[in-house]
Amino acid sequence: MSGSKRFSILGLIGLCLMAGAIACASKGGDAIPSPPDDALPHGYSSAGVENWPMPPPRIEELFAADDYEIIAAKSAGAGVTGAMKATIRFPSFDETLNVKWKRMPSPRLDGMNNSPRKEMAVYEIQKWFLDPEDYVVPTLSARCVPLEIARRYRPEAAPTLPGTSCVLGVAAVWLENVTVPDQLLDEARFANDSNYAYHMANFNLLTYLVRHRDGRDGNFLVSRDEQNRRIFAVDNGIAFGGLVYNYFVPNWDRLRVPALRRETIERLRRVERSDIEKLGVLVHFEKDGDGMLRRAPAPGNLDPSRGVRVQGSSVQLGLTRSEIDRIEERLDQLLEDVDTGKVAVY
Repeated sequence: MSGSKRFSILGLIGLCLMAGAIACASKGGDAIPSPPDDALPHGYSSAGVENWPMPPPRIEELFAADDYEIIAAKSAGAGVTGAMKATIRFPSFDETLNVKWKRMPSPRLDGMNNSPRKEMAVYEIQKWFLDPEDYVVPTLSARCVPLEIARRYRPEAAPTLPGTSCVLGVAAVWLENVTVPDQLLDEARFANDSNYAYHMANFNLLTYLVRHRDGRDGNFLVSRDEQNRRIFAVDNGIAFGGLVYNYFVPNWDRLRVPALRRETIERLRRVERSDIEKLGVLVHFEKDGDGMLRRAPAPGNLDPSRGVRVQGSSVQLGLTRSEIDRIEERLDQLLEDVDTGKVAVY
């Protein structure tokens, strides 16, 4: 990114000007009131107790372990992707974890409403400007489950890719004490509840950056604790542009909150092209002699023009070069809009 777009002279922006400066207005056409100016929440303690079973870095450590086993699983609903709620055990850590398991589309590994590579990319992008205690997307990991284990829970299970002996899927930590909200954005509460404004601004910044275009009920969850109303994006497969998206619901690919947090914007200014390029390779598998696909270090990007790369014994998922370019362009435009006052910060 150009150096000029990484600089900004940020003064105190008058939030009373937001009616003309912010793209999203309230239902009546008036600007959404700005959040209060008092101290904003920051810390893992409440989130860890109420919504996450353990800190996200710890969950990432567990997911990286080779010896994880499914000890229970059941259907998680009537969705077309066949999602399941599973309990997995990590013997080397003596830990168990409840997860949402969703198999990858066979054999393309990428679908209109089931794109594991995009789910993984959105999880990584939140790290650019959020600390783990503020994550919006649940921690997730791609894994190939041995066919004999998959068939214990789905007798009809078949290998995801020809010549393999396992079912590829993504496990995401099962959030606790959450619910589907009746109303996601409450304009009056944004103006008067600093905790709510804090989490709402974090959420909308992420959905804007990734161009989230599937705002159906159930794709976003909120904490049941009304005193600490966290917001979570749990289905992010329709993102990063594209002609096909959910046209029939209000989507969150635009800024609906009246202002973004200055701290998160300043952190985004430090994102370099090299950071964005890392999204080109999100997971790499190598097939072993038994036909199992096992995670392995990537030798490099096998084909930047494609999001799914299957070459010989290698399977690799990541964003395409054009998707990465669009993310950089969107980030640059956001910073420019902040600098010119089109987007307010507080």
